[in-house]
Amino acid sequence: MQKYLFIPLILMLVSCEKEWTTNLFFYDETGCSDAWWKDAPQIDTLTPQIYEERVTNYLENKSIEVFSFEITYDSTVVELCFACHCKTGVVLELEVESGKRRKMRQLGFLSMIVDF
Repeated sequence: MQKYLFIPLILMLVSCEKEWTTNLFFYDETGCSDAWWKDAPQIDTLTPQIYEERVTNYLENKSIEVFSFEITYDSTVVELCFACHCKTGVVLELEVESGKRRKMRQLGFLSMIVDF
């Protein structure tokens, strides 16, 4: 009889343990059509911390938690034009909570996972 009382307790403990998994996404910055810069005040000096703050706040407002953020430069991505949609070569790399792949793709982020 006593062993049957412990089964629900064990099940509760196992179900309370939640493993957080993440997914990696990339975004090629554009000249002026990135959503997180809309309605932003003019900034004289753009630092990585400002980038991270703007992008993280934007995604958190969309119910997406950001775990890591990195900025890199890729000269092979640069588009030499002055239109808002032209890529600047700045690549944002974000690690976000799993289960948000569809939402991230709708926002313009690319994943390394291929959907079939």
